[in-house]
Amino acid sequence: MPMNKPLSWGLVIATYQREKILSQCLQLAVEQTRKPSEIIVIDASDNWQSTRSQVMGEIASNYPEIRWIYQAASPRGLTLQRNQGLELATAEITFLLDDDSLMYPTCAEEIMRVYEADTEGVVKGVQSALAPTLPSEVTVTDIPKAVGSYRDQWIPGIESFQRFIWRHLFLMDSDFLCIPYDGEFPSYTVPNSLSHLNVSPVKIFHGCRMTYRREAIAQEQFEPLLLFYALLEDMDASYRVSRHGMLLEASDAKLHHFQSNSGRLSRYVVSVLSAMNQAVCLRRYSNDLSRDRDRFYWLTARRVVAEIFKDGLSRRWSFPQVRGLLSALKYSPQVFQLSDEELVHWYPCFQKELIASGKPPTFAQVAHSQPAIESRQ
Repeated sequence: MPMNKPLSWGLVIATYQREKILSQCLQLAVEQTRKPSEIIVIDASDNWQSTRSQVMGEIASNYPEIRWIYQAASPRGLTLQRNQGLELATAEITFLLDDDSLMYPTCAEEIMRVYEADTEGVVKGVQSALAPTLPSEVTVTDIPKAVGSYRDQWIPGIESFQRFIWRHLFLMDSDFLCIPYDGEFPSYTVPNSLSHLNVSPVKIFHGCRMTYRREAIAQEQFEPLLLFYALLEDMDASYRVSRHGMLLEASDAKLHHFQSNSGRLSRYVVSVLSAMNQAVCLRRYSNDLSRDRDRFYWLTARRVVAEIFKDGLSRRWSFPQVRGLLSALKYSPQVFQLSDEELVHWYPCFQKELIASGKPPTFAQVAHSQPAIESRQ
């Protein structure tokens, strides 16, 4: 079977206040059975220099054949940091993992097998498969994110029904949460050159486990108006890349997403941003804004119902995720009314004020704010 020449891969990590788990993420990257040619870390932490010294002294010094770049974020913000890393990347395949993504030893090798078998060049991105457990012999000292008590408790005999509820009532399926800007998702057929591999097409990527052909993601980049970590920045970028070619999941490439609790925003704030981010992306990229505005309101209303159940079952009696979506429904009409120039100023300031105060600002507050220069994940 004809194969492309060996391709290089590099890792780009955007990090904030996760120095413990970051070191483990990087250590697992350099221990892959297929080594990276470069590792680029863009750090938004206040103590980034001490973390850089630790990484360069304890990890990078043992792997001089790898090109290492460790920089402060300029400016801070998840999408901005990823774009900063992309500008520095030179490898043909770019792994854009979270700082708490822990690769199994053969993860990179399995992903690179897919790219190199793609003799037609139709595959633009490959994501790994999520593993429920840590890689063997890995111990994590960080604190994991708290999750609801209702999750992953499958009852024998009714698993299919539970999974239906999980997807259609709780909306715990990212495909349901993404509104395609062209009205529908692109459709592709897996080429014959990949028939021997354990891969399957996906519509969008999960941000903790993304890899792309560098030229594809560099062409689209991550939406710079989405400054903070919340739903959609990964969906948005991967959907735009999917319009150029196929996205796949490689089932034999395993990765565990630890979901560190360090540096996270409150559930309320993330819930506000998740819906507002979607409104902003639709405003910027939809080819039929009237159609997609209606779809946005309908989807967000469905999400409110889902979050009532999820907050309640998790005993979050202040219902932070419900309140966040209701706040977004209040403020999102403003997004659809602003001009492009107004939106570029308004939404970064909106996010900055939301993080600072813990509640959405009034339009007057945002109108008199300076554009947001820094943000955190």
